[in-house]
Parts: sequence; C-alpha cells; structure tokens
Amino acid sequence: MMDLDMPAHWETAKLAELAVLTLGGDWGKEAEFESAEYSLAYCIRGVEFRNWDADRGSTASPRMIKNSSLLSRKVQEGDILVEISGGGPEQPVGRTVLIDKTVLGRAPHIPKICTNFLRLLRPTQEIASSYLNCYLTFFYRSGEIRNYQAGSNNLRNLKFNDYLSLEIPLPPLAEQHRIVAKIEELFSELDQGVASLKTAREQLKVYRQSLLKNAFEGKLTATTGWREKSLGQLLGFLTSGSRGWAAYYATSGDLFVRAQNIKHDRLELDDVAFVALPDKAEGLRTRIQRGDLLITITGANVTKSALVKHDLGAAYVSQHVALCRPTTEILPEYLYWFIVAEAAGRKQLTDMAYGAGKPGLNLENIRSVSVPFPNLHEQQEIVEQIESKLSEADQLDQTLATALQQADALRQSILKKAFHGQLVKQDKNEEPATALLERIRAARATAPAKGRQAKMVSKSLTNC
Repeated sequence: MMDLDMPAHWETAKLAELAVLTLGGDWGKEAEFESAEYSLAYCIRGVEFRNWDADRGSTASPRMIKNSSLLSRKVQEGDILVEISGGGPEQPVGRTVLIDKTVLGRAPHIPKICTNFLRLLRPTQEIASSYLNCYLTFFYRSGEIRNYQAGSNNLRNLKFNDYLSLEIPLPPLAEQHRIVAKIEELFSELDQGVASLKTAREQLKVYRQSLLKNAFEGKLTATTGWREKSLGQLLGFLTSGSRGWAAYYATSGDLFVRAQNIKHDRLELDDVAFVALPDKAEGLRTRIQRGDLLITITGANVTKSALVKHDLGAAYVSQHVALCRPTTEILPEYLYWFIVAEAAGRKQLTDMAYGAGKPGLNLENIRSVSVPFPNLHEQQEIVEQIESKLSEADQLDQTLATALQQADALRQSILKKAFHGQLVKQDKNEEPATALLERIRAARATAPAKGRQAKMVSKSLTNC
C-alpha cells in the first residue's frame, strides 16, 4: 500500500466507498446486426487508452448493444473506465481514463459504452471525478498496480475486488478542484516541453537520412571517379539460410541469426537461438564471417540489415536472412551504410519487395541493386564522416531521451506532491473532508431504499 502521509484535515476512503456504480462492459454484436432489441453504440476498448489525450475515444468501435444492457452501461460525464484485462510484461493492467464532454460530444446522438475488458466506475457526486482519476493514474504509474493483477505474461487481469479496497486520500471538495486545476496547469507546461523534445528527436531522424543521402550523392567529399555496379558484381559470395534448421535447434552451441536479431539495422544477440549441426549438414555453407552484410529478405522486417563487425565464431543465418560477402573492391562499412540509407539501397530493395506485390526479396533482387561507389580511399573518408556525424547525432538523441525520462519522472513527482497536500494551499475555513466522507457514507447507507437501481449498484460493488 502506498504511503498516504497527508494534511490533518484530509481523510482516506476506500475506492468502493467513493463509487456509486461499478459495472462490466459489453461487446454486443457486429454493427451490421439488425434487431429491434439492439441499438448502435460506440464501444471504448483498451486500445483507445493509448492515445486518449489526443483522440478522446474517437476510434471507438461501432457495435450493436442490447437495449437492456445499454440502459445501465451507457457512460456519462465524470465516469471513469478501468482496464481490467489486457496488458503484458511491460504494461500492467489497470490504466484508467475519464469520460468528459469531449468524449460524449463526438456523435452525441450515439451512446458510448465500454468493452467487457474494461469496468465502468461512476464516482459519487460528492467528489471530483477528475481528482479521483488523477489519483488512480498516479497509483498506476507508481508501479503498485502490479500487486493487484494476476494472469499470464501475455494477458493480465485486474483483481478488481482488491482494487476497490484502495485507500484514496480525500481532501475537501474545493481543494480537490484546486489540485486538479494545478495538475492540469503544470502538465500543460510539461506537455509543451515534451512536444519540443519529441520534435527534436524526429528532426534527428530526418538529419540522419539526409546525411546518408548526401553521402551517396557524393556531397560529403571531393568526389572523383565514381563508378556504378550492381551489388551482385560487388559480392564474392551471396546466399540465404537453409530450410530445416528446426531439427538442429539446441540449448547451446553455434549461434543462429534470425530476422529478429537484425530488426533495428544492427546485430542484436540478446535473444539468440542456438543450433548443433552435423559435420556434413547443408547449412554449413551459410556460416557467417566478419565483414559480412546480413539482409532480411522475408517477413515484417524485410530490408533490415546488419554488418558483422566482429568474429562470431560458429554462426549461421536463417532462411529469412541473406548473407552478402563483399569483394575487396568495396568496404563492408560503405556497403552497409548504402544499404540502410532510405534514399539509396533501402529504397531500391523496398521498391522490389513491395512495388511488384512480392512478400519479400529473393537473391536476384539483391544482386540487381545499383551501387554508386568511389575508390577505396574516398569510401573510407565517407564512412568516417558518416560515423562521426551519426555518433554526434546519437549523443544528442540520448540527451533528448534522458530529458524525456526526466519529464516523465517530473510528472509523477507533481502527482505525488498533489496527493500529499503539497501542491496547493489549504483553506482551513473549508468544510473538512471528515464531513464530506460522513455524507458519502450516509448516502450509501440509505441507498438500498431507493429501489432496483440501488440493488444493481450494490450487487456490482460486491460481486464484480
């Protein structure tokens, strides 16, 4: 449980006490389904959470929902949607979003509900729902949410009954509104800074490709005597991996380089497979050497490439990877940078892989790539300039990435101050949170007398 050190005039209350309704969602039927018992609604899913600040649920899926279900599940302003199923190793379940006027104002004649992977939580009108959502966001970002989830690595489920037992710090109502206003003010300033940092990183990407484009147009050096040959003429050896490697998989042994090991245009061996090959196996011809260029030829990462800079020992490529061994006429580093340049080698490969409707590349495609190149001395100069300038760009990019991480930490620091009573001034003349909480509890105590809706709410609070 999180540290709830807070001002004396604040109170704490369980989340369940602050909710008048908690109800599972509905997925209904396809939008084309026709029945008088069903109506069209927009169903908000977990995928909408990713860009919620910008989209506010505008990508919600149109679904036909049974009228009786829609009656109780239609969201309204101030509702909070809680993700109860989904997530993964890097993204715990338990994200929340707040329903506001913008969400409801999109196609206002069509009701909105949430999918059954979410839970609708309707706070009592005695508190500011925006304040409650801010706290739940803070709790999620703290990492404590991991203690409230169960399930496998690929699908997490929120232990919702435990989640409803969260202790919520509760200031006076007027102070809740001041806290939210201050958070929004500070976050707005922070968002502007973050946007500038992200823009700078995007500009660095453009700079990198512009640098490579200039390099292979001869604009980085005093260009003399450039020639042009097909890649096939510049390779002493070209092959792709053999089929049937699955029979040789092992827990240790020789390295087996697959497409996922070069998906970022560099060789990454953190998640490498191993093979144990018989001495006369056909796959021995695909053994990797230092200076080889590896190009992905099938799958989602087609055209992604890597240069083998070091001796890997015994290592082989999969059938989804082409092994290119340059002749002494061209530097491996020069050829690598040419292949990964968006305006140069990569464009040619991409056009061949997708322009003709092919699912990948074949070895003839690779052989046909046209390569402009100068003498070895100028190749070396070009490589040195590329790597020097890109090193500077990488350092700047790392600085920007660190600044983005610091901005993320600052956001959490702001929230922490907010819920420890350190973000805004307190007013001792305001009604204390004790009185607020007494009214909430009194209202809950009399709720069963209000009929069928109260029974449904009570059931949802105890059985969800």
